[in-house]
Amino acid sequence: MFKKSLVIASALTLAACASAPKLLIQGSEKSLMQVDKVYTQTNLHPDEQRKRLYSINYQQSGFIPRCTEVNLLDVSKKKLIFTVGETKYSYLFHKASGSFDENIKKYFAPSCKKSALRKLNAIDKEGLKAGKVFKGMTRDGVILAIGHPPVHKTPSLDGKRWKYWSSRFNTFDVIFDDTGKVKSIKN
Repeated sequence: MFKKSLVIASALTLAACASAPKLLIQGSEKSLMQVDKVYTQTNLHPDEQRKRLYSINYQQSGFIPRCTEVNLLDVSKKKLIFTVGETKYSYLFHKASGSFDENIKKYFAPSCKKSALRKLNAIDKEGLKAGKVFKGMTRDGVILAIGHPPVHKTPSLDGKRWKYWSSRFNTFDVIFDDTGKVKSIKN
């Protein structure tokens, strides 16, 4: 009986480890969970009251600026726990977001390239600072300001319409013109 229980416990432990995302850094055997410093790659908009972010990328009331240093604490197949200073946040995953590993890597990395700002226009920089989308922003500016649109509604970043959620029930569209700049924002 003891041997059977040990085998079952071992199998469950291995299954849990196998299902947790590896978060491997591109071109490396190292995981994001193993590096000393991790930084946000876009502005993040958490639910400040509940201290949560969602892989669907709800545009909540909170604001964590791009290039903020975070401390990754734990990862499972449905959640990443991290801190910004003394504040603990949960990043909750939804399967409509695609791959958990790929989704996390859009928002967290071991460095934050300030050089990405050089190619932004003045409106992009204003949107990045405010964490909002403004007419005239580029696609890169929109991503840095409010994050990536959820892949299940915007499968390609080449499209002229990107759909975002401001909450669980409300959406808005960012519409681009032929030059790749924001033409309008529609609720």
